[in-house]
Amino acid sequence: MNIMELLGRSRIKVEGEKVAEAGQPMIKWCPLFDKIRGIKEVTAESAAANMEFRIENHGMFSPRRKLRMDTFVGFGASESMMTGLKSGIIDAAVTVCDGAGTVITANPDLVQGMGGYISGLVESDPIPEVIEGIRQMEGHVLFPQNAKIDQIEGAAYAAAAGYKR
Repeated sequence: MNIMELLGRSRIKVEGEKVAEAGQPMIKWCPLFDKIRGIKEVTAESAAANMEFRIENHGMFSPRRKLRMDTFVGFGASESMMTGLKSGIIDAAVTVCDGAGTVITANPDLVQGMGGYISGLVESDPIPEVIEGIRQMEGHVLFPQNAKIDQIEGAAYAAAAGYKR
């Protein structure tokens, strides 16, 4: 099962590269998505349409998943981790990717490529092509068999692998 929260925490369920369910958002308007995507009112329908856009254009929840992207905003979690890796403030990131679950990497481009499209990944099914793409970019997928999301286990793996920051 693939579930992500986006646009005001609308809970979106994706099946077969299509939105199967879209929950109600907690907000009515988002200045960022108004400016970037022209979304004037946040609704379950606009959240579903935004998820469809991410699937279609970025390959989310599919074997076509893009793992490289430019920065989307200057203040996001993936942008902050990418900057920390590039500047040496941190030496690895424990993050997630749809189609892979928990990922540990020291590659700032992979951190941004995975995280730039993700709002709030709740659950994902494993996708072999995504997992292999992450491996090719020097990422370690912690649970390739089920794409489990577990940041505590990810941090433990990173520490055992010798990462300190």
